[in-house]
Amino acid sequence: MAAAPRKTAASKTSLAAKQAEATHNEKTKDEAPKVATFEFKGETYEVPADPLDVPMDIAYAESEMDVIEVIAGPEQWGKFRDTRPTIRDFRKFAELVLEASGQGEDEGN
Repeated sequence: MAAAPRKTAASKTSLAAKQAEATHNEKTKDEAPKVATFEFKGETYEVPADPLDVPMDIAYAESEMDVIEVIAGPEQWGKFRDTRPTIRDFRKFAELVLEASGQGEDEGN
């Protein structure tokens, strides 16, 4: 008579991990990133509301301008540039982008 295979703690843990991963993947696929909107010079702009949802290209930004361009995205950056902004305008726009995307918050306080 052959003994029935026994489930070990490792196989139960592995199964639980696979189920948790599947649940996480379902949530990730179903949930679109939340966005925050703000107004600038009569136009509405939309950026990711969570700092973890900004494009990975932000890691390669070499200047503040690059950071703002990546967060805003190419279409909205173009819309901003079409306003023929001044340096003062850029500073205000950058402040709004960073605040809306959660980049300007003090972490841990």
